[in-house]
Amino acid sequence: MTESAASRPHAAADRALRRKLLLLALVMFAFSWALIPLYQTICRLSGQTRIAGEDALSARAAPVSMRFDAMVQPGLPWRVRPLTTHLQVRPGIFVTVEYRITNASRHAVVGQAIARYLPEAAAPYIKKIDCFCFRQQAFAAGETRRLPVVFVIDRSLPREIRSITLAYTLYDVSG
Repeated sequence: MTESAASRPHAAADRALRRKLLLLALVMFAFSWALIPLYQTICRLSGQTRIAGEDALSARAAPVSMRFDAMVQPGLPWRVRPLTTHLQVRPGIFVTVEYRITNASRHAVVGQAIARYLPEAAAPYIKKIDCFCFRQQAFAAGETRRLPVVFVIDRSLPREIRSITLAYTLYDVSG
């Protein structure tokens, strides 16, 4: 018996094993792709989870023009400016903007920010998650900080509100 005749049964078995493994890999790949629409269907039927990308399909698909502004009480030695002054925001999407605040005096100052919304009717539809306006801000002499505002616009915002200004006025509360 020659060596090639003896290795033939092994070669046939190897080819069969390779075919089985390839078929198994293809079945696993197809199964993983089938899970995506199955998961989305289950989520929609149960109403428990929003599907990624569904925000673009929300009832209000049009973005809202947001303007950011700030001013300080006369006599408060702070310089305040939003790092982003204008942004297109889709309702239902979380947004982070930052304000840069500098205490331009030679002494420590404690300030508090109060938010205003224009139009005023937009106020109930803006949900702030984090904001420097939630607490008093103590600044050392000459200190500069970047402070975030994290918010989402409620999807139920009336369609006639197409632009919103979020403005802060900062007051000296040092005592």
